[in-house]
Amino acid sequence: MYLLASAGPFGISPTTDQLIVVNLAAILVGTTFNSPQKVLKWGGVIVAVVTSTCALWCGH
Repeated sequence: MYLLASAGPFGISPTTDQLIVVNLAAILVGTTFNSPQKVLKWGGVIVAVVTSTCALWCGH
């Protein structure tokens, strides 16, 4: 019963560490997305998406 009560949307319940990773990923996207170089622009987006996904669903 506790498992059902603790799960948030999409079946996850984020911890403080996971929320920090998501916030840092948002900062990364915010600082690199306006870059004139495509490598920095899309590289920041890809790194942010991968780390956020791994932090939320992989449990690291």
